[in-house]
Amino acid sequence: MENAEHHDGTAQVQIDEAYLRAGWSVKFFRGILLQMILFGALSFVGPAISDAISNLGGGGLSSPYLANLATSLNYAAGCVVSLLGGPLINKLGIKWACIIAALGMPLAGSAFYVNATSGVSWYLILAKTVSGITNGFLYVAEATAMLSYPYPNDRGFYLGVWSAMRNSGSIIGGGINFGNNHNVSVAGGVATSTYLIFCGIECTGIIWAFLLSPTRRVRRRDGSMVRVPEQLSWKSEFAALWRHLRRPKMQLMFLPAFYSFFLGGTMGTYLSVHFSVRARALSSLLLPSVTVPTVIIYGKLLDTRRWSQPFRAWLAFAIWFVCQAASFCWIGYNYSGFGTNRLALDYGLDGSTWGVAYGPYLLMFVTSYWVQVSMYWILGTFTTDAASSARTGGLFRGFETLGQCVSYAINSQSYIDIRIPFAVHAALLAATVPCMVLLIRMVPEMPADVDVDIGDLVVQGVAAKPQEAEHK
Repeated sequence: MENAEHHDGTAQVQIDEAYLRAGWSVKFFRGILLQMILFGALSFVGPAISDAISNLGGGGLSSPYLANLATSLNYAAGCVVSLLGGPLINKLGIKWACIIAALGMPLAGSAFYVNATSGVSWYLILAKTVSGITNGFLYVAEATAMLSYPYPNDRGFYLGVWSAMRNSGSIIGGGINFGNNHNVSVAGGVATSTYLIFCGIECTGIIWAFLLSPTRRVRRRDGSMVRVPEQLSWKSEFAALWRHLRRPKMQLMFLPAFYSFFLGGTMGTYLSVHFSVRARALSSLLLPSVTVPTVIIYGKLLDTRRWSQPFRAWLAFAIWFVCQAASFCWIGYNYSGFGTNRLALDYGLDGSTWGVAYGPYLLMFVTSYWVQVSMYWILGTFTTDAASSARTGGLFRGFETLGQCVSYAINSQSYIDIRIPFAVHAALLAATVPCMVLLIRMVPEMPADVDVDIGDLVVQGVAAKPQEAEHK
């Protein structure tokens, strides 16, 4: 092995000459692309299937309120694990964190099936809470990989691949939803066989988790190694996490992360209350079908090298902000028309009314994935070190899941006017703007290449050197 400086000057890295001489199969198996595909597969059979159920509105049940409560507890549990995710991932490793996550994936489908067939509520609550804990491991593991595995100028593409894979799972889930429920043009719950199919898909997660390579054996296409930190004690890990949390960029990240997927509860209730069963099933197919190509294009835009990193960050923010602000105005107009009345808008029976009501919902959900990709990309500009990335990714996913927890919680009570959570959601977008402006102003041209939370500690594959970006 030999040390070499990457062509964009980001770091001095160690090149694995044996990897470069290896055959195609070894290069592919240890390469970044396959790792991203496997993370996508895990999201495909885990969070994507849960999304497919959620995209039915209220988990496909006849009333959204129990499902919203269960989902709120799911995200609350995931939030706790994610906030502590930096130390957990640095001690367990990304692969083993994903194995733990895979073990809890089948709980979601089975819980909704039991509730739909037997009316058992406690199992839905328990299963969603336990799966929230295991999902927290996946959230931080994949976030760490997204931030530390690719080179900065390739990150947008790989984020697009991962997000597209996740949404491909939702396409299949949406197809199953629509195939099983396309004849139901009234309000109510979906066919119970839908949940059995989902549960079977979720059981395959353990396969994809075991196929992941340990971080120490992952290689980029030029043979360079991912920076692997020296093992710290638990005390040192949590001390580093506390220092990381106190950094200005992490504090500015809180509101944008909290907002990024806040739409789950508010928009899920909007869909459940105002659309028919088959319209909701069609939605779970349309959403990922539109998201997959657009998120890849969006990721490639972030990798455009003729623009500086700060300019790309500004452009990304402007695109999703304008789209989401337009969606809020559109939905606000719709609410002024049909208010809180429980409807069953159907594409076959209501035509243009369904289109006017569904259009802003589609735009809001598709651009929410652009928000997440842009946030990952921006945070990835600050450091390429795996340990620091684990803390960043853990805090980001913790703040994000906290937002989802609150969103589903305030949408879990039937007596609350559904326009109130919508107004809270809109207010959050406005509050996010100054945070994004200040965060983007901190985006550097080159990321730090050591763990800035513990000083100039030498890590495997990297020559230690002082970092000017330590206080970013």
